[in-house]
Amino acid sequence: MVKCRSSLLLVLTLVAGLAMGSESPAEFDGYEVHYAALPSTFLDKKTARQYDLVRSRAVGLLNVSVHRTNGDNGPEPITAQVEGTVTNEARQVKELSFQRVQEDGAIYYLGQFRYSEGKTMTFELEAAPYGKSQTLPVRFSRELYHDQ
Repeated sequence: MVKCRSSLLLVLTLVAGLAMGSESPAEFDGYEVHYAALPSTFLDKKTARQYDLVRSRAVGLLNVSVHRTNGDNGPEPITAQVEGTVTNEARQVKELSFQRVQEDGAIYYLGQFRYSEGKTMTFELEAAPYGKSQTLPVRFSRELYHDQ
């Protein structure tokens, strides 16, 4: 079971790095929001089944994590309320629903969305660190490709 959990974290970390390229996280006073949108087909079947995620060439996966940065030990993952929308080129807006995953000291939020290959998707996120009134807004756009 631990091996399966670690596999999701490893896959998301590696793929997020590839999907985001050299992009930095969104930085705020005392916080960072890390995010990556990628095709769900990057997940292996076993991991997708374990986390009840759909693997499909038409379904993307959004990975979001929030970190506190005001410590000497580097960024620390924290619990947050994450909400957001995704808008396609036809200006159709869909609310995103996130599930919280915590494993091996990492906390991240996973949401899925439908996409058409090569079409721009615009994501608008708001993360609110648990117990804080401050919200951390993030807006970014991505084009996803099946073999990305």
